[in-house]
Amino acid sequence: MTLADDNQDDQLINLIARCALRDQAALKQLFDQVGPYLNAVAWRILKSSDLSNEVLQEAFLQIWNNAASYRPHLARPLTWMASITRYRALDRLDKESRTGKHTRALEDEEDFPGGDEPEQALGASQLRFHLHQCLTTLGDNIKRSIELAYLQGYSREEIAEKLSTNANTVKSWLHRGAERLRLCLETK
Repeated sequence: MTLADDNQDDQLINLIARCALRDQAALKQLFDQVGPYLNAVAWRILKSSDLSNEVLQEAFLQIWNNAASYRPHLARPLTWMASITRYRALDRLDKESRTGKHTRALEDEEDFPGGDEPEQALGASQLRFHLHQCLTTLGDNIKRSIELAYLQGYSREEIAEKLSTNANTVKSWLHRGAERLRLCLETK
């Protein structure tokens, strides 16, 4: 990590902390600084500007609402925000595919800088499919812990409170779940 990375991280951490205090100017600054990057994260999954913009708004709402629970020692700020955005986009993709509303037309001429190559997009789609299959093999508590931690950005303490257990148990569930997912994905 370079000094520039440290400075950017410090600046983003400060903005997230100000968001936790409900400073709307900080939210606007955060949006201006990382919004385009997070929009690209969502677009790579959804391949739709309209949907990626909606997901971006939802992600920033979640960032705003969960800013007080952000822990800099657990994840870099951009990683934390990108995870929230990515999982919001995956949730939206799943919802859209279940309702049949989202179709990716081959003739879609929209070009977005930094988009995936078709082979990469196919690989990512297959990985999401296999990951979903593997998630269904986990026990309820482990699956719910993984969803809350990695899809919704909750801390172990928040998960423990939500599931009426302690943080060490959640840590164990997350570790076991990640290991089982890894083993399951290796067989796919």
